[in-house]
Amino acid sequence: MKERDFTVCLLYDVYAPLISEKKRTVFELSYWQDLSLSEIAEHTGTTRQGVRELLKRTCDELEELENALHVKRMQDSLTALADGISESNPDISLKIKEIIS
Repeated sequence: MKERDFTVCLLYDVYAPLISEKKRTVFELSYWQDLSLSEIAEHTGTTRQGVRELLKRTCDELEELENALHVKRMQDSLTALADGISESNPDISLKIKEIIS
């Protein structure tokens, strides 16, 4: 998996509720079920090119959401904080990780 694909999948985990159902469906068919553009087009009743463009718009939208809201970046910072205090205060570290999960 390419680095951008990995990043987009992480962003999808955070921002999926904010994108349309059609975008979620196409994204999941592509990334989670590993269907080809043609298979997704057949499944959704669109063209292969339409699926390709929708996937690109979805990935761009996920990145735009992160650039505007920084939720993923905040999760990463809190995880680093929890890791840093895990030895001195394991209960708080565990609680932080539970909250951000």
